[in-house]
Amino acid sequence: MTNISDIDWNEAWKNPGPDHNNAFVSCLERWSDPERCKKFDRTAKAENYRGSQARIRAMDIRPDSRVLDIGAGPGTLAIPLSRCVRHVTAIEPAPGMVACLEENIRTGGITNIRIRQKKWEAVDTRADLDPPYDIIVASYSLGVPDLKDALLKMDAVTSRYVYIFWFADMQSPWRRNYKEIWEPLFGVPAREKNPPNIIFNLLNQLGIYASIEVSKEEECTRFSSVDEAIADQSAGLKLTSDEQVAVLREYLSKKLMPESGTYVLKGTSYQAKIWWKKEE
Repeated sequence: MTNISDIDWNEAWKNPGPDHNNAFVSCLERWSDPERCKKFDRTAKAENYRGSQARIRAMDIRPDSRVLDIGAGPGTLAIPLSRCVRHVTAIEPAPGMVACLEENIRTGGITNIRIRQKKWEAVDTRADLDPPYDIIVASYSLGVPDLKDALLKMDAVTSRYVYIFWFADMQSPWRRNYKEIWEPLFGVPAREKNPPNIIFNLLNQLGIYASIEVSKEEECTRFSSVDEAIADQSAGLKLTSDEQVAVLREYLSKKLMPESGTYVLKGTSYQAKIWWKKEE
């Protein structure tokens, strides 16, 4: 029996197992589509950034805080944060997301957000940043090839806290939502058991003793039509054959629920807030 302390958790991050579809479209590739980014932005803004406000309340934010937002997207956190902190540096590599963020900054008359259009692994902390930051946050944006390097870089540039919001069960929405048809889609069975939380275990292995809170969340994605849902989800799963699309179509025809002139894809997930305070 393998001792948990003997597992190389960074290697587990790099090699997630045979049920992982390496053909998934990358975050950078997916969010280079301007229309998809605009739709995501509209969803994020719903009810005055209701989802973002909940995450902001979950962090030790102060009026004089300087925040580094990794994977900022269209400003899902950066825009509402800008109203209650001194400064936000937004790291975002995808052109479509940067365009949305720039537009949100312009229309909002915001002057305290600075954008760095780079992947986190490509950021030079001396040339691109002005550390230390009071708060580092990565909210569902850990599309990094080397998790160990990413976490250590976060720890190096904070003076107070690092907050990571991620999937507690290590299941991406793609793997979770399509578990029932995983084998027909990709030829390998879906994982039967959820793995331990790699981020939390790797932090412990690095001598960073983080806290973790897990919550059960209801997810709801809206589409204007069944065809839009199939096109969007096919692109995200990077399906390449008519047979795969047919499997997806049959599945979504059962799962999509008509609601107020739209089609809703509902699901449940377990979300984790993982955070630590910088050692003095």
